[in-house]
Amino acid sequence: MSIEKKPGKLARLILLSPIKAFINSRSKIIIERNDTLEMEGPYIILGHHVTNWDPLILNSYVKEPICFIAGETLFRHPLLKRLLDFTGAIPKMKFKNDTRTIRSVIKAKKHNRVIGIFPEGNRNWDGTTEPLIFSTAKLVKLLNIPVVVATIRGGYLSQPRWANSFRKGIISLSFEKKWDINTLKNKTPEQIHHMLTEALAYNEMEWQLKNNFPYKGKNLAHYLERLLFICPHCQMPSHLQSHQDQFQCSSCDYTVRYTPNGTLEAVKHPIIFNTIHEWNSWQLEFLKDNLLQPESEEVWKSSMQDTIELSISDEVTPFKTISKGKIAWSPNDKSTIHFTGHNRKKLSFPLANMEGINIHLHHHLDFFIENKLYRFTFFQPRTSAYKWLKVSQHIQNMLKQEEVKRSK
Repeated sequence: MSIEKKPGKLARLILLSPIKAFINSRSKIIIERNDTLEMEGPYIILGHHVTNWDPLILNSYVKEPICFIAGETLFRHPLLKRLLDFTGAIPKMKFKNDTRTIRSVIKAKKHNRVIGIFPEGNRNWDGTTEPLIFSTAKLVKLLNIPVVVATIRGGYLSQPRWANSFRKGIISLSFEKKWDINTLKNKTPEQIHHMLTEALAYNEMEWQLKNNFPYKGKNLAHYLERLLFICPHCQMPSHLQSHQDQFQCSSCDYTVRYTPNGTLEAVKHPIIFNTIHEWNSWQLEFLKDNLLQPESEEVWKSSMQDTIELSISDEVTPFKTISKGKIAWSPNDKSTIHFTGHNRKKLSFPLANMEGINIHLHHHLDFFIENKLYRFTFFQPRTSAYKWLKVSQHIQNMLKQEEVKRSK
């Protein structure tokens, strides 16, 4: 199968029936609204990205097979590539311009396909929509076809990105046709980007505070340190540890409980933040203010050392392991991440040269340097790839600002 030839009804039935049964066994699915029932392709479905199952969940409730834009790294796995090619998925290099993607999407439109896009470019971490990739607005304007916004409520609480375990509860789906053909034709990309941002804005905990649905499971706080890495009580990074439904700082003993409703309750010391989103928002601002402060240099130098497996992929080949070893970053050498392998191999990665940096799943940090795709795999399950992503992005922004100042 391909973009030109979509899977037939029998093939879709064979593929989706067990998936739909599996999803229904784990969650109570509610369809709030489905405008796609009366629609024919081509049209676009835009959605916020909350679980690994999002493409399959949406495909299960849309009558036409969806041609999703998917991360190009997924196509480097031979077996997964076959499945993606069968469904007509379109490869896209994350956070990099890719003209092949545009050509494939135009082809999908010509063949009356339904085109699925997650404009955040990645799963969000705390149940709140992340900034949208601006090129989505350009693509929407270029295609000039109807646009449907899909909202998955309860998806984040069912399967937080930082967790390994699934939590059983309600998932509510909505497919709302927001714009028809020619509606956005005369809008600028900037105007469309603003409209898309408003249409896709979503905060899971704002929805949950109105509904108070339980999401039951075991070890609810397990691996929360993959996301939250700074304690709000003592403000120390990399001292937080999860155990069953509790989350504790080993430096100051600040402890909270993660509840089935997705909120935080005090265990030791008064509660500071009631939700993970509030805690994460605070830690990202604290990181920006504190990371390069002289008095915090040793703290961050100690925090930014982790064991990884370093891999590389050239062109579209599968990843090849270079070596296991340790990566390190420090404020007094802010522009570079250093790798020392167990085989004594040493490599330096200048942050200014690292393009398209992103997290695949929850433990792979991927980036390009000179068209080679590198991957840091944090194989120790409690390590935070998210910490490395946010530190790297902050330093990259600082380096760009410094470059602009020098050029004036």
